[in-house]
Amino acid sequence: MQADLQKSERLLRLPAVLDRVGYKRSRFLDLVRQGVFPKPVKLGARAVAWPESVIDDLVDRLASGRGA
Repeated sequence: MQADLQKSERLLRLPAVLDRVGYKRSRFLDLVRQGVFPKPVKLGARAVAWPESVIDDLVDRLASGRGA
C-alpha cells in the first residue's frame, strides 16, 4: 500500500533544467563538468536527463544562498 503512495520520479531534459536553474546551456554544462552540479542520468546513446528531485533541491539551495 505504501508503494502506491510514492510519487514516481520525473526526468527533466536539459531545456527544462535550464528553465529552472536560470543558467545558459554552456555555463550549466561547464559547471556539471566541474562537479558543481550533478551529472545527468543516461537515457540512451545520445540522451540524458536529470531527476526532478535533484534539480528541485539544487534550485532550493541556490534560492537560499547556500550555493550549488
